[in-house]
Amino acid sequence: MIRPLYPTDLFSLLFSSKRMLPNQAMAWDSLSKRSPLSPQAFLEHWLPLRGRRHTWICLERGHISGLVSVRSCSGPTAWQIDYLHADDERCLALLDMVSAAAAEQGVRKLFLRLPLDSPLTDGARRAGFSSYATDYIYRYGGEGGQRAAEVPGPYLLRPRASGDEYVLFDLCSAALPIPVRTAEGMTLREWQETRDRGFWQEQRREFVLEKQGSLVAWLRVNASRGVGCFEIMFHQLDEDGLEWLVNYGLMCLDGKSPIVCVASASQERLLRLLEELEFEKVAQSTKMVKELAIRIEEPSFMPVQA
Repeated sequence: MIRPLYPTDLFSLLFSSKRMLPNQAMAWDSLSKRSPLSPQAFLEHWLPLRGRRHTWICLERGHISGLVSVRSCSGPTAWQIDYLHADDERCLALLDMVSAAAAEQGVRKLFLRLPLDSPLTDGARRAGFSSYATDYIYRYGGEGGQRAAEVPGPYLLRPRASGDEYVLFDLCSAALPIPVRTAEGMTLREWQETRDRGFWQEQRREFVLEKQGSLVAWLRVNASRGVGCFEIMFHQLDEDGLEWLVNYGLMCLDGKSPIVCVASASQERLLRLLEELEFEKVAQSTKMVKELAIRIEEPSFMPVQA
């Protein structure tokens, strides 16, 4: 039986957690050993923040044998699956339940990130998910980045401002492959709503890099429970500017351990640079999406009384 997780399931979840299979859904940094019993997830489960988390469990003979949990992305039309404890058989049933519940609430897209060699990949595909991108996770093994005090000319680095949304969307449209743009947003509104907003306790900072008045790169830095992670989106950025931006990400995360960088398979220049700067590739993930059909009520005709 599959049903929503209730507060009365807490003790059963505690006793069943050691017997459940490991979580296959990967976080943004993919090195966080997250559990549905962690303080962050616990508060989101039992003290819902604007309805951002929904969880279902598979019950068999009074024991929890599987679990799936989702949190909303930056907008109400997209959900991210960030907990998936199941074998291949239960995976399909749990993902079907998520899809049905999402469609009822007007969600248009479901996102799931799995390890490249995950045993649940085939089950996710049978549930309607398709792969659209591959990410690599690199862990930094050096002593620290450059301590450059100024951005090399002719660049200007500044914190991201609220008015940068249109320019950032244009940057992503130019830098991302078509399959990624199709999955994560072909329009500004869709792109805004499908972005991952992370856990509510995470510390996130964002910067933009300009060259002669044009925005050429976007740096996102995230810290949570000692783990530091950064990601770079760039277009028409030379090697010196890209290397400086990587080192700036390291500077922002000084003192965190480990420090990782998430890079897409399409960012070949960044991948080569990371390996040159003492980063080690430690994980690969496949990003998957499922498009949901939304029920639309058709107009009906009524007789007009004279």
